[in-house]
Amino acid sequence: MNLLSSLFIALLLALLCVGCGRADLSGPPDMKLGRHECVECGMIIQEDRFSSAMLVNRSGRREHLLFDDACCMLDLERSTAEPLGVIARYVRDHPTREWIDADSAVFLFADRERLLTPMGSGIASFRERTDAERAQAEFGGELMDYPALVVARREWMEQRYGKPNN
Repeated sequence: MNLLSSLFIALLLALLCVGCGRADLSGPPDMKLGRHECVECGMIIQEDRFSSAMLVNRSGRREHLLFDDACCMLDLERSTAEPLGVIARYVRDHPTREWIDADSAVFLFADRERLLTPMGSGIASFRERTDAERAQAEFGGELMDYPALVVARREWMEQRYGKPNN
């Protein structure tokens, strides 16, 4: 076997290993501001405090779906006909900008005129309830967990745009 054949085989094996590694993908994404696009609205993600992500399993492969605003994640999941195969949901802790699990976060669904977010949702997420309460004192709104936020966003969308036709 010559050197060129050996290099080609080594490169091919390396590419196969990279592709196989996606099945073990876990945890929040490594998101780069200004480089990644929101899968729901198509905007380039510029603000990390309001971004969110899903880890999904599509056709046996794990991948991250990135969003510029929590409302985009909520809206995509609500409007998708086929289940997304969600493994985990991640949001940013507003004060620290660190990823946190959406299931353990406290959400502020604030007045969208007072708490400006990339898509105008007024939704911010917090690791600590005391941080969420401070933000609520400043921006108004209601504190809730993720399941309540799903319902509140759906009701807000239906009030504003009407119920979807099924």
